Amino acid sequence: MWSKTRWALEQRLADCLKNRVSYSFAVKRTYYSELHVMYIHVDGEVWFASNPNAFIEREKRAKVIGDSDTAQIEMVRDTGLVSVGKREYPEYDVTDNIHQYLNVLSIDEAFTNANYFIRLLAVLDSRVGKRRLRPLLDNIENEPEWFRKWIRLRCEAEGLCGKQTEENQNN
Repeated sequence: MWSKTRWALEQRLADCLKNRVSYSFAVKRTYYSELHVMYIHVDGEVWFASNPNAFIEREKRAKVIGDSDTAQIEMVRDTGLVSVGKREYPEYDVTDNIHQYLNVLSIDEAFTNANYFIRLLAVLDSRVGKRRLRPLLDNIENEPEWFRKWIRLRCEAEGLCGKQTEENQNN
């Protein structure tokens, strides 16, 4: 199952990222459970990893505070943390998000989605061109820090980076 999903994700990668970005999935076994982790590598380095332990801990804290829905949305926006196999909150589950991205959403819906993981996949998509990337680059300061590096990666690969991006990075 994962090999077909990885193949579909890699087929949608922008040509300028095909030899730089890769996807992998691992099962970490502990004494009493299995943790499923999805990785996105850039130039052989892990840039994204779903983190079920951190997700579960933040979820517990959100339930203690109250308003867990708002806390979940803020957590994903601020940190990019998502889970694998989290059925109580499918909107934060990596596998469900990948399914939505590959099979349900148009590229316009994915690119403007409130879910940052889906937006991340859309930023890497070959169907997103320079014209769509420029406004994102212009408003990069309004994006979470973890998401900015993905915008910069794609824009640098497309040759869109210049003076404006350097100014934004310094701010």
